[in-house]
Amino acid sequence: MCDHCNGADYRRLDAERREEFEGGGGVFYAATSRERHLCQDSTVIVAGAGNSAGQAAMFLSETASKVILVIRGESLAKSMSSYLSRRVEAKQNIEISSRTEIRKMSGDGTLEAVELENTETGERRIIQTPAVFSMIGAKPCTAWLPPEIERDEKGFILTGPAARNAPAWKEAGRSPGPLETSVPGIFAAGDVRSGSVKRCAAAVGEGGMAVEGVHEVLKTYG
Repeated sequence: MCDHCNGADYRRLDAERREEFEGGGGVFYAATSRERHLCQDSTVIVAGAGNSAGQAAMFLSETASKVILVIRGESLAKSMSSYLSRRVEAKQNIEISSRTEIRKMSGDGTLEAVELENTETGERRIIQTPAVFSMIGAKPCTAWLPPEIERDEKGFILTGPAARNAPAWKEAGRSPGPLETSVPGIFAAGDVRSGSVKRCAAAVGEGGMAVEGVHEVLKTYG
């Protein structure tokens, strides 16, 4: 779907009526200060078992009355760093709901409740909540790029030190800039870049840095 666009295509939850609440209606793909304020003193749900989900759960737990971390597996051990998982597990107002999936969302214009299912027992329960944070990963839109632009195992573009062993840099006579790819003079910023924070504000900042990097490269042709 995104073979000829930039950035990343965020994976969507396979939940009934999910699409009705995207775009500010209660389903979010980032946890910023704005969303945290909207969720103050409420029960919120974070879906995902990776570091981004753990970070979002910790961030939201500072103002939410309760955070339910919904994970498909049995534990966080395989997908979240041990340091972060220990913090999540120790946080009193974070509930880890393992072997669980979101089946249905409901509300009149904005999200009001979700239905969770335990995939092991089949038991379902309704959670009253104004927000679901989907942190289940993203697919980078990089398939259209030539092989010279090297990517990591997930398809995100390598930059800076991670790209310095590319053949083109062996002949360049310099090291790549922080946002420079495996091809000298070509830069990557934002969601498409391996190791990026995957947040709008960070992408804007990286874009400015990339422009500065382009100017530095152009000076070498003067």
